[in-house]
Amino acid sequence: MKMTPRAFFLTGLAIALAGCGAPASNETVAETPAPSAAAIKTSSVTLGPAVSTVKPGASVSFSHETSGPVSVDGNGYVIFTINEGYPVGTLDLMASSNEGLDVFGPGATQTVSMADGTTHTWRVDFTGLTDGVHYLRVRATAKPSAETGLSRGYAARIEVGDWKTAEDARKAAKPMEMQADGEMAVVLSADETIE
Repeated sequence: MKMTPRAFFLTGLAIALAGCGAPASNETVAETPAPSAAAIKTSSVTLGPAVSTVKPGASVSFSHETSGPVSVDGNGYVIFTINEGYPVGTLDLMASSNEGLDVFGPGATQTVSMADGTTHTWRVDFTGLTDGVHYLRVRATAKPSAETGLSRGYAARIEVGDWKTAEDARKAAKPMEMQADGEMAVVLSADETIE
Protein backbone atom coordinates (compact mmCIF):
# COMPACT_ATOMS: atom_id res chain seq x y z
CA MET A 1 0.00 0.00 0.00
CA LYS A 2 1.31 3.42 -0.97
CA MET A 3 0.76 6.40 1.41
CA THR A 4 0.67 10.02 0.35
CA PRO A 5 2.55 12.54 2.52
CA ARG A 6 -0.76 13.92 3.78
CA ALA A 7 -2.03 10.48 4.81
CA PHE A 8 1.31 9.73 6.47
CA PHE A 9 1.12 12.98 8.45
CA LEU A 10 -2.48 12.39 9.54
CA THR A 11 -1.68 8.84 10.64
CA GLY A 12 1.29 10.03 12.72
CA LEU A 13 -0.86 12.76 14.26
CA ALA A 14 -3.56 10.22 15.20
CA ILE A 15 -1.00 7.94 16.87
CA ALA A 16 0.47 10.86 18.84
CA LEU A 17 -2.95 12.01 20.04
CA ALA A 18 -3.89 8.45 21.03
CA GLY A 19 -0.75 8.27 23.15
CA CYS A 20 -1.79 11.44 24.99
CA GLY A 21 -5.07 9.85 26.02
CA ALA A 22 -3.52 6.61 27.29
CA PRO A 23 -3.96 5.90 31.01
CA ALA A 24 -1.04 6.78 33.24
CA SER A 25 1.22 4.10 34.63
CA ASN A 26 0.17 2.39 37.86
CA GLU A 27 3.57 3.00 39.40
CA THR A 28 3.43 5.09 42.57
CA VAL A 29 5.79 7.95 43.08
CA ALA A 30 7.01 8.76 46.57
CA GLU A 31 5.98 12.28 47.56
CA THR A 32 8.57 14.49 49.20
CA PRO A 33 7.17 16.45 52.15
CA ALA A 34 7.34 20.23 51.80
CA PRO A 35 10.02 21.86 53.97
CA SER A 36 8.86 23.75 57.03
CA ALA A 37 8.85 27.52 57.06
CA ALA A 38 11.76 27.50 59.52
CA ALA A 39 13.86 25.39 57.13
CA ILE A 40 13.51 27.83 54.23
CA LYS A 41 16.28 30.42 54.14
CA THR A 42 15.42 33.78 52.61
CA SER A 43 17.59 36.67 51.67
CA SER A 44 16.63 40.17 50.71
CA VAL A 45 18.41 42.59 48.47
CA THR A 46 18.09 46.31 49.03
CA LEU A 47 18.51 48.41 45.91
CA GLY A 48 19.48 52.05 45.90
CA PRO A 49 17.32 54.72 44.28
CA ALA A 50 16.95 54.25 40.56
CA VAL A 51 18.20 57.11 38.43
CA SER A 52 17.06 56.61 34.89
CA THR A 53 18.13 58.82 32.04
CA VAL A 54 15.63 58.78 29.21
CA LYS A 55 17.49 61.11 26.87
CA PRO A 56 21.15 61.95 26.47
CA GLY A 57 22.23 64.56 28.95
CA ALA A 58 22.64 64.94 32.67
CA SER A 59 21.49 62.16 34.99
CA VAL A 60 19.02 64.49 36.67
CA SER A 61 15.28 64.17 37.33
CA PHE A 62 12.81 66.75 38.62
CA SER A 63 9.52 67.04 40.45
CA HIS A 64 7.80 70.15 41.76
CA GLU A 65 5.07 71.61 43.96
CA THR A 66 3.52 75.02 43.36
CA SER A 67 1.91 77.47 45.74
CA GLY A 68 -1.24 77.12 43.60
CA PRO A 69 -2.86 79.44 41.08
CA VAL A 70 -1.92 83.10 41.54
CA SER A 71 -3.71 86.29 40.59
CA VAL A 72 -2.36 88.74 38.05
CA ASP A 73 0.36 90.77 39.81
CA GLY A 74 0.31 88.16 42.59
CA ASN A 75 3.35 86.34 43.89
CA GLY A 76 3.83 82.59 44.08
CA TYR A 77 6.56 80.03 44.33
CA VAL A 78 7.60 76.63 43.05
CA ILE A 79 9.60 74.18 45.12
CA PHE A 80 11.63 71.91 42.87
CA THR A 81 13.03 68.58 44.03
CA ILE A 82 16.06 67.64 41.96
CA ASN A 83 17.52 64.13 42.04
CA GLU A 84 20.93 63.58 40.49
CA GLY A 85 23.17 60.58 40.10
CA TYR A 86 26.65 61.98 40.66
CA PRO A 87 28.96 61.47 43.67
CA VAL A 88 30.99 64.67 43.20
CA GLY A 89 30.93 68.00 41.38
CA THR A 90 28.45 70.87 41.22
CA LEU A 91 24.93 71.28 39.91
CA ASP A 92 24.12 74.71 38.46
CA LEU A 93 20.39 75.56 38.44
CA MET A 94 18.87 78.44 36.49
CA ALA A 95 15.17 79.43 36.30
CA SER A 96 13.62 81.46 33.49
CA SER A 97 10.09 82.28 32.40
CA ASN A 98 8.02 83.38 29.45
CA GLU A 99 6.38 86.77 29.02
CA GLY A 100 3.54 85.93 31.47
CA LEU A 101 5.79 85.41 34.49
CA ASP A 102 8.59 87.27 36.20
CA VAL A 103 11.13 85.23 38.18
CA PHE A 104 12.67 87.27 41.00
CA GLY A 105 14.79 86.98 44.10
CA PRO A 106 18.03 85.21 44.89
CA GLY A 107 16.51 81.82 44.02
CA ALA A 108 16.54 82.49 40.27
CA THR A 109 19.93 80.76 40.15
CA GLN A 110 21.58 78.34 42.53
CA THR A 111 24.68 76.14 42.65
CA VAL A 112 24.69 73.04 44.86
CA SER A 113 27.40 70.52 45.67
CA MET A 114 26.56 67.05 44.37
CA ALA A 115 28.80 65.59 47.09
CA ASP A 116 26.15 66.61 49.66
CA GLY A 117 23.71 63.87 48.56
CA THR A 118 21.60 63.06 45.53
CA THR A 119 18.40 64.98 46.40
CA HIS A 120 18.25 68.78 46.47
CA THR A 121 15.34 71.20 46.98
CA TRP A 122 15.14 74.63 45.42
CA ARG A 123 12.55 77.40 45.84
CA VAL A 124 11.91 79.78 42.96
CA ASP A 125 9.67 82.85 43.48
CA PHE A 126 7.69 84.46 40.66
CA THR A 127 5.08 87.11 39.90
CA GLY A 128 2.18 86.39 37.54
CA LEU A 129 1.96 89.14 34.91
CA THR A 130 -0.89 88.10 32.59
CA ASP A 131 -3.87 85.72 32.67
CA GLY A 132 -3.15 82.28 31.28
CA VAL A 133 -1.09 79.15 31.66
CA HIS A 134 2.62 79.91 31.76
CA TYR A 135 5.69 77.76 32.28
CA LEU A 136 8.59 78.35 34.64
CA ARG A 137 11.56 76.72 32.94
CA VAL A 138 14.54 75.22 34.75
CA ARG A 139 17.92 74.29 33.35
CA ALA A 140 20.22 72.06 35.41
CA THR A 141 23.84 71.69 34.39
CA ALA A 142 25.70 68.90 36.15
CA LYS A 143 29.47 69.34 36.30
CA PRO A 144 30.98 66.15 37.75
CA SER A 145 34.43 67.42 36.75
CA ALA A 146 35.90 70.69 35.54
CA GLU A 147 36.01 69.47 31.92
CA THR A 148 32.46 68.09 31.62
CA GLY A 149 29.04 69.62 31.87
CA LEU A 150 25.76 67.94 30.94
CA SER A 151 22.37 69.65 30.99
CA ARG A 152 18.73 68.72 31.50
CA GLY A 153 15.65 70.93 31.23
CA TYR A 154 12.27 70.92 32.97
CA ALA A 155 9.19 73.16 33.14
CA ALA A 156 6.56 73.72 35.84
CA ARG A 157 3.02 74.72 34.79
CA ILE A 158 1.82 77.93 36.45
CA GLU A 159 -1.83 79.06 36.33
CA VAL A 160 -2.25 82.84 36.57
CA GLY A 161 -5.49 84.81 37.04
CA ASP A 162 -8.47 83.76 34.89
CA TRP A 163 -6.34 81.17 33.13
CA LYS A 164 -9.25 79.06 31.83
CA THR A 165 -10.79 81.95 29.91
CA ALA A 166 -7.38 82.95 28.54
CA GLU A 167 -6.71 79.35 27.38
CA ASP A 168 -10.15 79.10 25.74
CA ALA A 169 -9.57 82.40 23.91
CA ARG A 170 -6.13 81.24 22.75
CA LYS A 171 -7.55 77.97 21.42
CA ALA A 172 -10.50 79.76 19.73
CA ALA A 173 -8.09 82.09 17.91
CA LYS A 174 -6.57 79.14 16.03
CA PRO A 175 -8.00 78.62 12.53
CA MET A 176 -9.65 75.18 12.88
CA GLU A 177 -10.94 73.24 9.87
CA MET A 178 -13.14 70.14 9.75
CA GLN A 179 -11.29 67.16 8.27
CA ALA A 180 -12.88 64.40 6.15
CA ASP A 181 -13.03 62.09 9.18
CA GLY A 182 -14.85 64.71 11.27
CA GLU A 183 -11.84 65.72 13.38
CA MET A 184 -10.94 69.38 13.82
CA ALA A 185 -7.39 70.39 12.90
CA VAL A 186 -5.28 73.52 12.59
CA VAL A 187 -4.21 73.85 8.95
CA LEU A 188 -1.27 76.12 8.29
CA SER A 189 -0.38 77.30 4.84
CA ALA A 190 3.17 76.94 3.64
CA ASP A 191 5.14 77.75 0.50
CA GLU A 192 7.61 75.17 -0.71
CA THR A 193 10.44 75.90 -3.07
CA ILE A 194 12.21 72.94 -4.60
CA GLU A 195 15.55 73.76 -6.12
